[in-house]
Amino acid sequence: MLDVFALSGRKSKYDTTRLMHQWPRRLIVAAVLLTAIVLLADAAVSIASGLYLNLGSGVWLALARDTYEGVFYRPLWNGTEYGGTRYFPVLFLAIAGLMRTGVPVVAAGVTVSMLGLGAMVVAVRRLLTQLAVPQPLAMLGAALATAPYFVHQTAFAVRCEPIAAAFAISGLAVLTPIEERPDSVRREIAAAILFVCAFLTKMTCAYGPAAATLALFYAGRRMAAARLAAMTAACGALAVIAINVASGGRAIESFRACALAGSSLSTLLSPVAITRPLQLIAPSHLLSVVFVLAAVALALAARTRLMLPAFYLLAAAAVTGVIFTSPGTIVTSHILDAYVAAIVLITIVTASQAGRVHVLGRTALVVLAVWAAGQNVVLIAKGIQQRIVETRIEAGRQLVAALDDCGGSIVSESPLIPVLAGQRPVVLDPFAFRVVAMNRPDIGDDLAARVRSKEFKCVLLEQDPAIPGGHAWYSNVNLTESVRDAILDSYRYDRTIAGERFYRPLQ
Repeated sequence: MLDVFALSGRKSKYDTTRLMHQWPRRLIVAAVLLTAIVLLADAAVSIASGLYLNLGSGVWLALARDTYEGVFYRPLWNGTEYGGTRYFPVLFLAIAGLMRTGVPVVAAGVTVSMLGLGAMVVAVRRLLTQLAVPQPLAMLGAALATAPYFVHQTAFAVRCEPIAAAFAISGLAVLTPIEERPDSVRREIAAAILFVCAFLTKMTCAYGPAAATLALFYAGRRMAAARLAAMTAACGALAVIAINVASGGRAIESFRACALAGSSLSTLLSPVAITRPLQLIAPSHLLSVVFVLAAVALALAARTRLMLPAFYLLAAAAVTGVIFTSPGTIVTSHILDAYVAAIVLITIVTASQAGRVHVLGRTALVVLAVWAAGQNVVLIAKGIQQRIVETRIEAGRQLVAALDDCGGSIVSESPLIPVLAGQRPVVLDPFAFRVVAMNRPDIGDDLAARVRSKEFKCVLLEQDPAIPGGHAWYSNVNLTESVRDAILDSYRYDRTIAGERFYRPLQ
């Protein structure tokens, strides 16, 4: 096509070539802004309604409240309350610290969890820029790491995954680019400290030092790999010892009692570690596409010797597979580590390619960001249409009123309920309680005996133990069979409020 401005000797107001090159950048900026706006809108609706606060949230908040009141890790059993948890302390220590400034426990929990999400965004962007990813693409990768609904829900529900990932990814960023930077003991110490912080937030974040050590070794920096592994292991061991001393020996007692979280060594080494994650991921089209793209990126990374992001994904995926062997685990929070690693790898490989492969990768990242944002928009719109904020607030009032009507002590499967009512949960963690009872049957039998004696004015359950699904839930996931049977024998169903099933003693 003829340029009439060129023919007339005048300079065109529009530089077509320049505009063509600006369009990808503008699309990326638009996608980043879209994910940020949707995150803020989702936060406004979800936090105001408490939509994603759940049983797991209650465990973290109960641990924080215990710590705030001077109890750092409960004993497994003190005659009236049941402890036991596999959770490491960084998240609930931060929540307890914020509570000391006068912030209520739920607000403190959500604040710390959201700050963890923000820290994860910063860490992902830092890692990408350290690996020479251009700024617009690094921003897109960081935005996409937080874009899906399951990442939002993890932050809104008060979980450790975002802040743990932030520590682990920051440790990787300190060391990169591994192939180009000279050995530096100072950087290795900084990375080891960050990796230990990740471990003390979520112990399965061992994928960080594993990936870094493998990448250093592969790059021929064997002494640096050995130093990093040794420093991380030594600092981690010293930190666990310090935690145990500070808890009066209760922390390690709790960790040992909940070891393997209901799995067995044979399960961890069986095909279940591969098949179960695939079964959980398959229903999510977004996750399926992301991991297919990650598999392609993994092959390209091997060809271009981008080993750190490749080892990062492989280590995170292996840890995730192990997590999913535990009964009752769900995709929403535990998939975060592998998902973020996949996005990091796809982004880095896209930046390293030229021509058509680069364009396809960049387009895929933009499409994924818009897709993830669209899913959240649908959920937000549905919540607004159903007046979820007003409904949940009213349900919360009804729940507190029903607890007052109990007129005495309660035992709740979800520790969130007594925490919301300003009480200490009798059972800290119902999943951990079942695992502890497998090793200490006397603890499980004690609660069952108290239920049979109708000591509690109300029992609150998440599932209906009288139907097959609920019957199996209390056999394989939460509490124990003996506690379930004691409830069915000694209590009658009264009503359901805000999803909580109230049971009262038989007359």
